Amino acid sequence: MQEKLNLAESIKKTILYLDKVVENFPRSEHTLKNNIRKTSFDILELVYYSNALNVNERILMQKKIVSKLKMLDFYFKISLNKKYINYKKYNKIGNFLLNITKQVYGWIKYETK
Repeated sequence: MQEKLNLAESIKKTILYLDKVVENFPRSEHTLKNNIRKTSFDILELVYYSNALNVNERILMQKKIVSKLKMLDFYFKISLNKKYINYKKYNKIGNFLLNITKQVYGWIKYETK
């Protein structure tokens, strides 16, 4: 249970950081900002939701969490290419996402024992 709480806390911290980052995006990038925000909140929701499922369904949800993390990484790659964020921020965001991904894979490994 502690692992799940650590994961949720990591995601919450990441959401707060990402929200600050996307505030500086141009107004014209409304869709990109909304996709980033929605995806990050979806990830947290899926973590909470997957706790109520049986093991097989939970593993499927965990894989869905990983795919949403990869989408977040893609959104920020677009942001870097359009120069809405610099490489240093992109790298920091990537480290946040990598940490969360490792935690999810650890959770999957724990569930499949």
